[in-house]
Amino acid sequence: MSIFNTVTLACPNCKTPVAFDSVHSVNADRRPDLRRDILRGQFQRKECPSCGAGFRLDAAFVYVDIGRDQWVAAQPVSAMDDWAQREGQARALFDSSYGSGAPPAVRSLGRALRPRLVFGWSALREKLIAAEAVLDDVSLELLKMGMLRNLPAAPFAADASLRLMDFEARRLLFGWVRNPDDAVAELRWVDRELYEDIVADA
Repeated sequence: MSIFNTVTLACPNCKTPVAFDSVHSVNADRRPDLRRDILRGQFQRKECPSCGAGFRLDAAFVYVDIGRDQWVAAQPVSAMDDWAQREGQARALFDSSYGSGAPPAVRSLGRALRPRLVFGWSALREKLIAAEAVLDDVSLELLKMGMLRNLPAAPFAADASLRLMDFEARRLLFGWVRNPDDAVAELRWVDRELYEDIVADA
């Protein structure tokens, strides 16, 4: 099931208290609307009732989609420096939920799941798009490495990430995303054939 807790946060613009339904876990099989909101950039986002400023909670929950073999521990971008500890925590949580520490019936579901740890909303959204496009996420990372080596110009920055943004039958759309606010700086289409070449030459 999808689990929420109500929290109150101060608007970053005017400091008005705003109530949020903070998510602890998302079950996309039972709540496809939440998956849709994540893809649209609307999930855990609100406008302040006083000043109208929009803001969003940090990603800090577990996303499960049994139908697409996905188990993703989403963490805030600010936690990336502490990735090794967060990875250990994610592994332990997966093991207790679907792995060796789970009941036998649940472990059978867990065998097909691909556990992942991501930092930030754009990273989580990329995992969802990759699953929809039937892309192996490891091969996708290899494709991005190839792009970084071969692009004539790229907006490198410490706070920017290259992310899969969308796809068509024979093309993949990538964009440079600013980690703090998910603003997209540049978009570029890439032939899906480049991805398929990587998969074929594993």
